[in-house]
Amino acid sequence: MSADFSARAVALAGACAGDVEIHSAIAEFRDLIGTLGLAHSVCGAWTGVSTHRVHRFFFNDWPEDWLALYNEKQIFADDPFVEEARRSMTLYLWSEVEKRRPLTPRAQAVYDIGRAYGWREVVGVPIHGPMGYQGLVSLASFDTATFSPQERACLDLMSRALHERCRREIGFGLVSEDMPKLTAREIECMQWVAVGKTDWEIAQVLGISRSTAHFHVEGAKKKLGSTSRSECVTRLALYGLL
Repeated sequence: MSADFSARAVALAGACAGDVEIHSAIAEFRDLIGTLGLAHSVCGAWTGVSTHRVHRFFFNDWPEDWLALYNEKQIFADDPFVEEARRSMTLYLWSEVEKRRPLTPRAQAVYDIGRAYGWREVVGVPIHGPMGYQGLVSLASFDTATFSPQERACLDLMSRALHERCRREIGFGLVSEDMPKLTAREIECMQWVAVGKTDWEIAQVLGISRSTAHFHVEGAKKKLGSTSRSECVTRLALYGLL
């Protein structure tokens, strides 16, 4: 890695911490990753759970025919590369995911589709935030690529900085709705739901009737806009109420 690459990567990260113009920052980012053989990039995020989940691309220059194939094959739901973003805290490679754990038949099929298309390496930089916020910056190459520890560090640094600059530009992932106002009893009941207790068991623990326990659980579900107990537990956990 050249000193110039390192200096430019650090400068880009610093600029993104300020109010650098988005399009110029993305152009500099693409130019920098291109020097490492990474021809395409995408940056996006998702937040929320179940029917409340929202996805957003900040920038995406994936080839049009690959995007069409990705959507046609409905790869996103089974993409092990995307799934790895939920498990990893640091930069990872497409080639590493395949070796890290056994792939399901569907996940292996996704790899086969990617290789047949021509991908040889993809870099993933996972982003984790509050309230279930999840971001991912992906950088792809049609050539076999290797990266030194210093190059990986620079890719990680500027990817995270650019992602945050893009997110901050539009305020994506910020909680715009008021925190749900559950009663103390509703939260108490849901705490027991979270550990697998039934309405009858909750009633025994709290010294209330089964119907009263059910009433409080249903009240919590309604306030959270949840259709199931598991979804309600997940959303309460994301709000930090469990």
